[in-house]
This record gives sequence, structure tokens and C-alpha cells, in this order.
Amino acid sequence: MSQVASSVKDELERFLDRLWDAAVAFGLDPVPVDFEIVPAHAIYELAAYGMPGHYSHWIYGRDYWRMKRRMDSGQGRLYEMVIDTDPAVAYLLDSNTVAAQKLVMAHVLGHADVFKNHLLLKDGPKQFHHTLAASRERFAQYAQEYGADAVEAVLDRALSIQDQVSAITPRPEPQPRPQAPSPYVDLWGAEAAPPRRRVPRYALPTPDLLGFLARESPILQPWERDILEVVRLEGLYHAPKRRVKILHEGWATYCHHHLLELMELSSGEAIEVSRVHAQVATPDPLRLNPYWFGWQFAESLVEEYGFKAARAIWMEETDAGLVRNYLDQERMRRLELYRYRWVPGEVRTPRGPLPTWDAVYEETEVEALRSALANALAAGPPEIQVVDVTPSGVLELRHTPDDSLLDPEWTQLTLEAIRDLWGGGVVLYDGNAKPYRVEPRRRG
Repeated sequence: MSQVASSVKDELERFLDRLWDAAVAFGLDPVPVDFEIVPAHAIYELAAYGMPGHYSHWIYGRDYWRMKRRMDSGQGRLYEMVIDTDPAVAYLLDSNTVAAQKLVMAHVLGHADVFKNHLLLKDGPKQFHHTLAASRERFAQYAQEYGADAVEAVLDRALSIQDQVSAITPRPEPQPRPQAPSPYVDLWGAEAAPPRRRVPRYALPTPDLLGFLARESPILQPWERDILEVVRLEGLYHAPKRRVKILHEGWATYCHHHLLELMELSSGEAIEVSRVHAQVATPDPLRLNPYWFGWQFAESLVEEYGFKAARAIWMEETDAGLVRNYLDQERMRRLELYRYRWVPGEVRTPRGPLPTWDAVYEETEVEALRSALANALAAGPPEIQVVDVTPSGVLELRHTPDDSLLDPEWTQLTLEAIRDLWGGGVVLYDGNAKPYRVEPRRRG
């Protein structure tokens, strides 16, 4: 720990030793954690960039200022930021009270348990921050050699499709080598050769759009391909974490709630811990609070199956899988889950009637609610597959049917970014809708 009074530092380090022993005895198996106490601006920066040592881009500065304005205006509070590395690194806000720091440290051990043991995360790249740090140095060199605007333009386009990635990149079957032309072709004549077709090294179709462009684009320079590969690796790093947000926060909340019951806290600390816990894990009447929802779901599983079996379930499921497989009528009541529909209305004022919208409760069968919630939690970025490359060099894409609707304006802008990375025309087929097309850029 750093940037904190030595007396507080010593107290927290002693607490951490006892907390770790309590976590292991409780049944957790967390990855080791390095704790650092940092000021608010550092927390905002880490949250905006997602990881220390990250390369620079204007969108991260935008996210930093948005977060800073929101937090400074009292619309929320970031108590900590934890990074999935080995050891994990947790950054604690320096304005937290000592009691709040203790709660956050217990919360982080729950995250660390998920990092180490969840099926989707345990074999992930635990040293990815070193990859990003090395990439930042290379990107800085590219900016000096090719210009900062050129580097930023490639990053703009790559980041627009960072979610269109896949770790599965099959190779096509080897093609037979073409026969050498006859030495007498000039005597006997030959039919006109068909247009040369550029055969990709990727097996098609593939959902790994960004990887396909990085390796198959005929116009990119090596440094541009490097940028695309780095952005792709980062997309792959974050993809599984999107599927376990509720599991992550719910387990961390469950752990801090029970671990702090095992620790010796003063009466003042116990009151402060209860206040912070209530502030974080409170049900929202109209939205799903992942801290509350995950915590109460974990409690119900432990009550039904016992801690060891419930933890095993937790470390194998996704958010959507947890709901689909374990949400029953009893848990639906416990979690206070309902469906609402928005009904238009109006309220009278001295200046005349004003339109309003009221949330009206609807009776919902558990199966319907379970299916709707699981589908919502499973929803992710649209899957765009690379289908083919035509003889004339047009890149053909397809939006796979997943019930998501593409925004026409965003789609067109994104296809223009893909066109600039590919160097030719692009067409996107979206079910029965009219295809989206962008033509090659005119030269000169």
C-alpha cells in the first residue's frame, strides 16, 4: 500500500493478514492481491482505460471526463478498481474511511476468487497489462514515424469493431497447387482466364472480423496490422468478462458480507460497514442492481445446496446461464423480480397538462420472466461474420440472426471504417433487410 499514513497502512496490513486467513477458512481460493491506495483522479483514469499501461486514444480521455463529472456531482462513487492479473491489483480510493477500506478489501477477495476459479476466466491472460504497456511504446514509435493522426485514424477504425472478434480462427483446407501452363499455349491459344480470386488464409465464414482484416487486408502496412492485432487481443480479453458481471459483483458482495461478520470490528466500524453495504447492495425498483441481485442469488444457492456446491455452480455459470438454470418461483419472489410496461399519461399543471410515463406492474409467469431476463443478460454485441471475398475484391459480411437490430446510421459509419481498413467495397447482408453497401474510396 502507498500514499497513506503509516498508522493506517499498518492497521490495514494487519487486517489483510487476518482477512486472508478468514477467507481461506471460509472456503475461498483467491489469487494473491496487491492493494494500493490512490487518489480519485487515478481511480477515474484506471476505470476509463480499463488497465494500467494502456495505450492512449481520445475515447479514454472522453470516458475519464464523463466519469469525473458524474462522480464529482455525487451521482455515484468508485470505491475500488481491481485488475485481473496474477497477482491481482486492487486500487482503493484514498478518501474511503478505514472501515470502508476494510469492506472493499473483503469485496476484492471475492473478485480474486472468481478471477482464479471461474471457468471462463481462470485460464485467461493474467499478464495482459504487460502486452498493453509494450504496445503503448510501439504505438508511440509509430506516431513519430508515420504521424500521430495516422495512428489515431487506424485506432478509430479498429476500436469501432473491437467487439467483432473471436478466438476461433480456423484455417481453410489446403488448396491444390495450380498446374503450370502448357509451354505450347502460345501455339494452340487459350481461353480468356477468369478474374483472379484472392483466396483468404482464413476459413470462411468467420466471426473474427477484426482478426480477418488484420491478416487479410491487401492494403495495410505491418505497423497497421500490429495495431489491429493489439485491439483484437484486448477485445478477446474483455469478451468473457462481459458474460459474468452479475456473478462477479454478486460473489464479491456475498463474500464481503460474510467475511466481515467473521472479523473483529469496532461498533463504529460495524455501523460504517453496514452503511456502505446498504449503499451498494440495495434493490432498485426499476433496474437490476448486480450487487443486490448476485448477492441474494448466491445466498439462496448456498441455503439450498450448501456453500461448496453453490460455489461450484457459481464458478461454472454465466449470468444468463445462472438465471436460465436456477431462477425458480421462490427466487423470483426473493429477488423481487417483476415485469413492467410503460403506460403514457399526463399530469395537470398551472401551465397545462404535461405528458408522463408510468411503470405498471404486470403479472408474469416464472418461465416468461426467466426467459426474458436470461435473453437480456445473454445479449451482446451483434455478431458480424465475414462470408466471402468476391473476385472483384468486395468484402461480404453477414449479420447473424440474433434478434438484435442494427442502427442504420451507426452501421453505415462502421462499414466505412471497415472499408478503409479493407481497401475495397464492403456489403453487409442483414437478414431480409436491404443490404448495406459502401463503395471503394475514389483515388486521386
